[in-house]
Amino acid sequence: MVLTKEYRICMPLTTEEYRIGQLYMIARHSHEQSDNDEGVEVVENVECEHQEHGKGQYTEKRIHLSR
Repeated sequence: MVLTKEYRICMPLTTEEYRIGQLYMIARHSHEQSDNDEGVEVVENVECEHQEHGKGQYTEKRIHLSR
């Protein structure tokens, strides 16, 4: 006989709040790793709905390199 126990840790935020925080931290990290003439420019970042794949996020980024 095997005894299985499951523990759940309640998170202090919702899934939507986590997603927003994750997007913010990715943008912040990109900014911190960029010099004056280079970096990542986020042109468009919107939620989208695809008929076959469902909900998603469309992001257009431009990467500027000086070296």
